[in-house]
Amino acid sequence: MTTASLLLYLYAESPVHAGAAAADGVLDLPIQREAATGYPLVWGQSLKGALRQAAGEAGWDLEAVTAVFGSDIADNGDGQQAGGGQGEDTDEATTPGSLMVGDAQLVALPVPTLRRSFAWATSPLALARLARKHALMEIDPPAPVELEDAEAAAADEFWSGPRGEVLGPCVVDIPALEADAANPVRAWAAHLSRTALAGDHLAPFAKKFSTDLVALDETVMRTLLRECTEFAVRVQLGRQTKTVQQMFTSEYLPAETLLAALITLRTDTPLIESEASAHLQRLHTLLDGKPLRIGGQESTGKGLMWARLVGPATPQEHHDG
Repeated sequence: MTTASLLLYLYAESPVHAGAAAADGVLDLPIQREAATGYPLVWGQSLKGALRQAAGEAGWDLEAVTAVFGSDIADNGDGQQAGGGQGEDTDEATTPGSLMVGDAQLVALPVPTLRRSFAWATSPLALARLARKHALMEIDPPAPVELEDAEAAAADEFWSGPRGEVLGPCVVDIPALEADAANPVRAWAAHLSRTALAGDHLAPFAKKFSTDLVALDETVMRTLLRECTEFAVRVQLGRQTKTVQQMFTSEYLPAETLLAALITLRTDTPLIESEASAHLQRLHTLLDGKPLRIGGQESTGKGLMWARLVGPATPQEHHDG
């Protein structure tokens, strides 16, 4: 099978709620998380649905949408779904598209600090997963970040000092590096600020990211992933009485969160290679540097993320040491 892979970065402009399947403790509407690690993510099926909707809103014709995302599922009017590749009430089976969408996994989460307002928290696990995505596209990533238990490292010496740094509810010691020591966190911060946060509209955040990325061990990271997401209590009032009819708590990924997903376009069946080039160009036009709605509650301004596509043909900077 011939494939063309792209790395899709998603940078949150507003809080994002990609909902999980069930409540989590006191949270009525938690966000999606990995079962093993507790890391937030956006499942591939949720992301693919958002991409499909964006393509339709951008004016893609039915043939292009079907070729890339697969045929639609017909609604027969009684709440049941029927097969029907052209959106009709038929017994025809749906056909798959040529786009494969992976989970959007966490790269960095903004956390409050006492200085510079906030920093981005990441971990060796998050960066190692991103490095694997680079390897699948045959792009050399920066060197891996390795930390022992209770260790931390920052992209800039500003975060190092004799006193611990406050990151969310945690106090973390970030030691200064030797003058001639390599700093892989700085290399990752520089790399991501040039690629994931490329564009004039993100330039101030890219500059901040290049210095304010902090890598943490898994114990501290797990705490921040639970304590530094956002929670909102929503209240529904009766139309006439204006009394509380329902109250529930929602969880959100905060604005400035960075995620990454691998998307792959098959270039054999059902697309021929000449068509694949056109569809890759359509995906770039649709996504690269453009806003994308992901998750629920978009009517209240939630779920807006900036998309950035990076592939083997995208110019890559030399990594800083």
